Formats: sequence, C-alpha cells, structure tokens
Amino acid sequence: MAAHVKGFDVVMRNLNAEIKAMKVRAMKGLIEATIIIRRGTETQEPKIPVDTGNLRNSWFTTTNSFQGSPYVSFGYTANYAVFVHEMVDKGGKGQIDWTRKGSGPKFFSSSIVDNRDEILKAIQQNSSIKR
Repeated sequence: MAAHVKGFDVVMRNLNAEIKAMKVRAMKGLIEATIIIRRGTETQEPKIPVDTGNLRNSWFTTTNSFQGSPYVSFGYTANYAVFVHEMVDKGGKGQIDWTRKGSGPKFFSSSIVDNRDEILKAIQQNSSIKR
C-alpha cells in the first residue's frame, strides 16, 4: 500500500512553476550582464576603438538554452575584432595611434574584468528564488 501525502501535487506543481520562472529570470540576468559588458566597452578605458564604426556596430547578443539551461553568446562579428582586441603593439614599433581618445586593446576583456561584481550581481538578483 502506497502512502499518500495530501497537497503533494500542489507543492510539486508550484515548485516546477518556480523552476521554470527561475530559468526565465536567469536569462534576463544574463542579458543584463551582456548590457553591462557592452556599456563598459563604450564608457570605461580602454574603450572600443572606433575608426569607421564597423567594429563597434558589429556587437551581437544571442540567447538560447542547452539541456534546459539558459545561455547567451555575445561579442563582435567584425572579422578583425580579435586582431584589434589583441593589438597591443604595432609590430614592436611602439605605441599605436588609436583614433578614439581612451580606446585601446583589450577593451572587451577589460570590460568583463572591470565589471565583474556588477555582472555577477545582475545574474544573481535575477536568478534567485522569489518568495
């Protein structure tokens, strides 16, 4: 004879609904994190270099899920984005003449590192259990 707990089905339905809602909120937090990173490349040194604007305008964010867990992909699609990001020195010849004041190499990774706490806070606040 199996035991029956009164109200168990309601508890499980509510728990499953909260898990689904947490995944939606987690995605919101991940999107907010990409916004923070993007904003950092525009406002914090080193800023994203701008010559023609193609690199700057090639920013993308895509959302998806894998095995039920949300994830985002983000970055720059310009075919030379990595080259500019890593352009620490022009062939060993000295300082690069960046056209945008305050811009320079490592603009993307610097934004992630410099905004780490704000990024983690955005993800945490959106992913936590709501009561």
